[in-house]
Formats: sequence, structure tokens, C-alpha cells
Amino acid sequence: MQKPAKRFEEKRDDFAGILDPAGSARSYGLNRYRPSPALAPFVEHYWVVSWELPEGASYLAEVLPHPNLNLAFTRERGWVTGVTTGRYDYEVKGAGAVFGVMFRPGGFRPFFGRAVAELTDATLDAATIFPRATETARAALMVEPDRQQMIALAEVILTDGELPAADPNTELAAGIVELARTDREIVSVAVLARRAGVNERTLQHLFQHYVASSPKWVIRLYRLVEAAARATAEDAPNWTEVAHELGYADQAHFSNDFRRIVGRAPTEYQRDVRQSATRAP
Repeated sequence: MQKPAKRFEEKRDDFAGILDPAGSARSYGLNRYRPSPALAPFVEHYWVVSWELPEGASYLAEVLPHPNLNLAFTRERGWVTGVTTGRYDYEVKGAGAVFGVMFRPGGFRPFFGRAVAELTDATLDAATIFPRATETARAALMVEPDRQQMIALAEVILTDGELPAADPNTELAAGIVELARTDREIVSVAVLARRAGVNERTLQHLFQHYVASSPKWVIRLYRLVEAAARATAEDAPNWTEVAHELGYADQAHFSNDFRRIVGRAPTEYQRDVRQSATRAP
């Protein structure tokens, strides 16, 4: 008998902002899935992190920030996390799992109903926004062994029987953030505004209400994510050249921004990544 097609396609990217790819792979599993067509305008992907470490062992997962809000569930709680402006750390130990919803840039605003900048570097109980995120619903979600059914349950929690009203600014915000991510020539707010066809004041207002971070921060973040990805992929990047390619006037400013987000200088980070990659499983 032919197996039925999976409704939620698994998503695979080369670099997801995980700062220790090798160590993370040894310590926990990460799977991401695309949403249904109905929720695709709002949701970037669903993610599931699961782990089972020996007694007494622990691992500190370090993840670069994204211009996305997240909804997350464990057996114990459900919460919304606003855009974090620094590195996100999460300690895993024993056995456990977290189910998450990463919203597209702009995609959380229709659910929230007001400026998402209110949630920057903050958390909110999930049931405040999603009434179906009850303890019973969360328990059913987290014990469901089938990932496809788990995601289907999550989509019921998200929609509560209906989708939020369409908002054209949601798609506009997502498109401009994607432009900042993919166009390496965009190194300033003025250039981003020009490429997006809006004035800078409109751009700032849009980002405050729909993205929860400034355009300048998003541009710098994506250039630093690119720099971190190079450290995991190249033997010896020339950091001075990288800094100039990413729009920095000098390496010192680049290194300061890199340290602020990643937690260590580019050369230190590259060394740590190399050492982790050669460590025995």
C-alpha cells in the first residue's frame, strides 16, 4: 500500500544560526517543517528540538537571533518570545523536547493586534494570545509521537477555528526583511528603503509595528549571520576583507558587532567551531 503524502514538508537549510553546528548535532536533534498553505502567510516554519543526554551531562545551545517572533511549548509551559537582540542560549539536560512556531517577519502582528516592538527581548504567556493553548492542549501536543499530527494540533491552537484578518503590511514587512537578508549590497537603511520603494520614516514605522526591530539592526544581523556561517565553512577567512564586504568601514567595528551578537571575537569563534568539529562524538 502506498503511504499517504505528508502534509507538512520537512525544511532543510545550510546554516540556521546555530553557533556550534557539530556540538549541537551531538547533543540534540532539530527538525523544521513548513506550514500548511493557509498559515504560510504567517508562519516561517515549525521546529522541534529533542534531546536525551546521559545523567549529569548538559549542553548550552547557542543560537543567533532572528527578526522573528516564536511561540514555544514544553510539557510545563507555553510562551511567546519576542525578537531577541542578542544571542539566545538554552541549556539542555536529561531528556526533553520543545515544539516551536517561528513566525515570518511581520507574521505575528495579525495575531497580536498591535506593535510587536512591545515584545522585543520579552516573553508572554501563550494563552494570552492563543486561547486554545491550554494545559490540556499543550499536553496532547507534547505527547503526540507523530510529527505530522503534532503540527496539525499546533495549527488548531494557532487558528482557534479561524485565521486573523489579512493585512497587506504583513507581506510587505516579510518581503523587505527578505530583501535585507538576500541582497548583500544592502548595508544601510537608506539603501534598503530605496530598494523597497518606501521612504525611511515609513520603513522605520513598519519595522516597529510588524518586525519588532529596527531596519539597521536587521541589516547588521544578516551580515553577521553570514560572517558566522563563513567561519563554519572556510578554513581561514580574511576578516578584514569580510568586514569590508559586509559594509563595515573597518575591522574593529565589525569585530565589536560580531562580539556583541556572538559573544566572542570572530577569530575566537572560528577556533571554537574548529575544535568542536574535531571532537570525538
